Amino acid sequence: MDALIKGIAGLGLEIWHEFVYILPFLAIGVLLEATIRTFKWHVKIRKALTRFGVISILLATLLGVASPLCACATLPLVISLLLAGLPLAPAMALLVTSPLMSPAGYTLLNWELGVGWANVILVSAIFMGLYAGYLTHFLRRYGFSEERLFRQALPAGDFHDPDYPVEELRCDCGKQLSHRVDRCTHNKFLVFLAKFWEGSLKIGKFTLIGLLIEVVASSLIPHEWVAALLEGEGIMPILTLTFATIPLHLPQVTAAAMLYGFVSPEVGEGITLAKGSGIALLIGGPVTALPVMAVFISMFRKRVLFLYLGLCISGTLLLAFTYRLLPFSF
Repeated sequence: MDALIKGIAGLGLEIWHEFVYILPFLAIGVLLEATIRTFKWHVKIRKALTRFGVISILLATLLGVASPLCACATLPLVISLLLAGLPLAPAMALLVTSPLMSPAGYTLLNWELGVGWANVILVSAIFMGLYAGYLTHFLRRYGFSEERLFRQALPAGDFHDPDYPVEELRCDCGKQLSHRVDRCTHNKFLVFLAKFWEGSLKIGKFTLIGLLIEVVASSLIPHEWVAALLEGEGIMPILTLTFATIPLHLPQVTAAAMLYGFVSPEVGEGITLAKGSGIALLIGGPVTALPVMAVFISMFRKRVLFLYLGLCISGTLLLAFTYRLLPFSF
């Protein structure tokens, strides 16, 4: 019993030690996201999406990169935009890009894996949005039009209404602390503080989950197995990581924090992350979040789910193999 307690205490100390190392950049990322949410810059871009035709794919991609929303929060937004007349192509670009990059995600990647990897994932996220959007636009003529998306017609109404009949789409943002503060005070600074607190809890939670996975994996999984996947330059590590992460709920912040514990020479094992494996984990993991898959299955026709998965998997593999073959690293 004493050995078990000591083991748990040791794991807790190791997680805390690694968390303290990344805390400064975590705070910077949360600060950026709180600023964006307070002034609603992402909302202003979102309102323009339905008015710019094919160019809206590019706008949706940029919104996905800049938005602090995760995949689970983006999907109800995407559905509401589809019902408001947004074509499927920019909607798919936004949905694919949003979980891959955010201000907090970029700052944390910068600190945990270096500026090179942060820029690679930023470029990869933009590519994924454009790839998903323009390929979906091309497939419109093959049955992927807006009239044939949903399993059944969705009830009219506002997703923000607490009585909206579809529970999976009902937004509870009105219950958030920042919205209550805004209704009571209309003070931007107090709203900013509330959004900073909400972001700290959300991003801090996903960061700690990533560190927990890394610490437990380091303790239970032989080092050579982990190294073979993360350092491997062959094809199999890329395929293994890409398909193994499909059923996992692995947000980008969690994936980055998990990798940090393996590659950091200060607090981790000093593993050199291979180019292809890094893309497979940091792109393939976040883009196929389980909650998103559940809503896709319940709301959309099967062909839309298969399109989304096909875009995510093929885009990830294309990026991973391309970056692996490049004669240089960023």
